[in-house]
Amino acid sequence: MNQRDTWDLFCHVVDNFGDIGVGWRLARQLAHEHGRNVRLFVDDLNTFRVICPQVNPRLAQQSVDGVQVFNWGRQLQLEPGDVVVELFGCKLAPAFLERVQQRGAEGLRWFNLEHLSAEPWVEGSHLKPSPQPGGINKLFFFPGFTPATGGLIREADLLARRDAWQAMPAARRIALRSLSLPPPPEHATTVVLFSYARAKMESWLQSLAAADRPTVLWICPGPIIEAVNDWLHMQLLTGQTTVRGSLTLCALPFMPQERFDELLWAADVCIVRGEDSFVRAQWAARPMVWHIYPQQDGAHDKKLDAFFDLYLKDAPADVRDAIIPLWTAWNRNLDLDSAWSGFVAALPQLRRHARTWCNRLASQPDLASQLLTAGRTLQARILPL
Repeated sequence: MNQRDTWDLFCHVVDNFGDIGVGWRLARQLAHEHGRNVRLFVDDLNTFRVICPQVNPRLAQQSVDGVQVFNWGRQLQLEPGDVVVELFGCKLAPAFLERVQQRGAEGLRWFNLEHLSAEPWVEGSHLKPSPQPGGINKLFFFPGFTPATGGLIREADLLARRDAWQAMPAARRIALRSLSLPPPPEHATTVVLFSYARAKMESWLQSLAAADRPTVLWICPGPIIEAVNDWLHMQLLTGQTTVRGSLTLCALPFMPQERFDELLWAADVCIVRGEDSFVRAQWAARPMVWHIYPQQDGAHDKKLDAFFDLYLKDAPADVRDAIIPLWTAWNRNLDLDSAWSGFVAALPQLRRHARTWCNRLASQPDLASQLLTAGRTLQARILPL
């Protein structure tokens, strides 16, 4: 596979920032680390701009950080590249899809990059072909946490950058100042709050305000801020900070991905949602709570249990006893007070576990590298030497 092959990535912005967050990280890594020509097609440039301020939603085509960014409709005027990647099962325009199928015999490679899951069936479905009209196979590519999956997005220098950042005494202070965040009180527990909406927030917030130990909530934009505002009986505006007893609440602005990584590195606890922030919290090696996307049929409970099976497989009992009650309470809209107290009390053990888990994941090849390997293998099958 030629190093200057053109890769077409297609992304529907469905879950606000999770889908485009993954697509943008992958696009930049393919361009920066692997020298590919990358074209990223997005159906909602306004939302994309929130995490990448350089994007101009009024332009049909633009170059951003080494990636060619197109609005969704531009695929109708272009020929497919050498590799086509549909992110999360998004549907290509019929006219473009027909051209993809026609180019199958010429060596075009076609992937459907699926959502991240820890469920065991993913290993058996990874890289399985789906025959398409024109004699071309579309391969299902499943990210995952085990060697039998496609891995996770991880830039080559990510962990080294994280460690260097955390080793600099001034880095955290500078990062917080850039987000207009005041220095946390001494001995405070700092918490990134990036969650879907959930019930029963009032008693948790009240217990934090009444606690002996101070807590700082860095609240990311999204539906969870409404629950906070209901408890405050006021509108906490972007960039504003308010204090209630031992609880400091800070309303964050939207931020570029690099700033969000630093926020996770700076926190004691990361409460995250969506695929991109879920993965980045694991690379941050911080104690975390995953608010999984709720599904009406209860499928999210199975997905959460599957992740527990991997994440806590070799964990000490005190780590399991701290994580399972809080994650379960958070995802099932249960009262948080007692589970939160046990979680915070176990933070030293949780930090060790998070670092061990991160190192285990880092021993596996990253997603972009595995996708490139799969593309070379597929090309060799299509165009044998």
